[in-house]
Amino acid sequence: MMKKVKYFALALLLTGGFAMTSCSDDDVATTQVTVGLNISNTIGDDLTVKTGTFTFTDISTGLETKIDYSSTLTRAAAESTLATLADGLYNVTFIGTATYTYTETQVVENEEGEEVTTEVTKTAEVNVQGAKQNVEVKGGAVSLDLTTYVQNQDEAGNFVIAEIFSPGTVNPETNKQYNGDQYIRIHNNSAETLYADGLIILESKFLTVTKWDYTPNIMDEAMTVQVIAMIPGTGKDYPVLPGESITICDNAMNHKEANPGSADLSNADFEWYTQSTSASNPDVDNPDVPNLEMMYNYTKTIWVLAKQGNRSYAIGRLPEGMTAKQYQADYTYDYTYTLATGNQSKVFTEYKFPNSWIIDAVNMSPKNKYVWNVTSMALDMGYTYIGENSTIAENYGKAVVRKTSYTTEDGRKVLQDTNNSSVDFMPSVRATLLPAQ
Repeated sequence: MMKKVKYFALALLLTGGFAMTSCSDDDVATTQVTVGLNISNTIGDDLTVKTGTFTFTDISTGLETKIDYSSTLTRAAAESTLATLADGLYNVTFIGTATYTYTETQVVENEEGEEVTTEVTKTAEVNVQGAKQNVEVKGGAVSLDLTTYVQNQDEAGNFVIAEIFSPGTVNPETNKQYNGDQYIRIHNNSAETLYADGLIILESKFLTVTKWDYTPNIMDEAMTVQVIAMIPGTGKDYPVLPGESITICDNAMNHKEANPGSADLSNADFEWYTQSTSASNPDVDNPDVPNLEMMYNYTKTIWVLAKQGNRSYAIGRLPEGMTAKQYQADYTYDYTYTLATGNQSKVFTEYKFPNSWIIDAVNMSPKNKYVWNVTSMALDMGYTYIGENSTIAENYGKAVVRKTSYTTEDGRKVLQDTNNSSVDFMPSVRATLLPAQ
């Protein structure tokens, strides 16, 4: 999740002291790891990481090894062995705190009582985080560059994704899957009235459960998308009050009439409507609820959110003055990857949506199937999940719901937004618009 954060580079070097040792009867190869940090930054002067923890998660076993950053603050400590890891693939994260200095202009009175302008140096503390996925640790020298970002510091607030409900429900009377009641809630996390006009919903092309070596890899530049759906309006047609949310759904109707376990979405704010070319599978349009403008939709049938919870979603806006037509002409992305069968490489073309235009992003994956994020770590360092597995039946009625950070004195809810879906969301919980069980 992101608000155009400032960032700095943090290089994590795994060096020297590697050994092949026997740590069990199975003779598992292990690597002794040492850690050092090289830091540069763009947010202030003398940025210094003070505390933090590296977490190495073995992808195959889920076993976590934590390394306390404070152990690396001295040269002697940095040269010592901090952890011994079994050879394999790891996801690596760093979460910590840092301080930096900055100058602030102040007006003060001098000895003569005159007001003068002076520069005052101050110190501030920020939370920092970074991650890298699919890091190979095996015998020999390993060097890992870990880009670490200052956590979201957007005090003014903006829109955030509050909830994603994608699996749908099951009809308790027929025990069959019920379709059409998917929805996304978007929350005004600021203290000001914001306008939903022109807000864009994005669905990732790439899956979080399958990793390919896409060439060129542009994730640090843009998100590769297969759905681009825009809220209509001329600029101030759809105000959203501070602390309020809007609901965008598949079919804006009272689903309880057909399925008592579903939701009444007849008062949704917007719906997505697909003019399907399939006569046997037409979409339902509520004329009283505004439709999203489908700038691009990969499917010729009805668009549905990924029921397996294995894609990523984001919201953003086009830059001022850019039209949908101009975007479609200028922001295609040609890439190749090697297919699993036959080792054949094929060229594909999709749309890319620049990271700088993205307001908020959420990576989703079944917990037991997660492989990687398909957005930049600057947008979202973690992921959240609908269910343990990708089996749709076990996930009926479940959603991911953003946590409330605090409630103001006037009752406005401020949702948690650290650009890390692993900590910002409650995973696999009952969708909030469904009737209580």
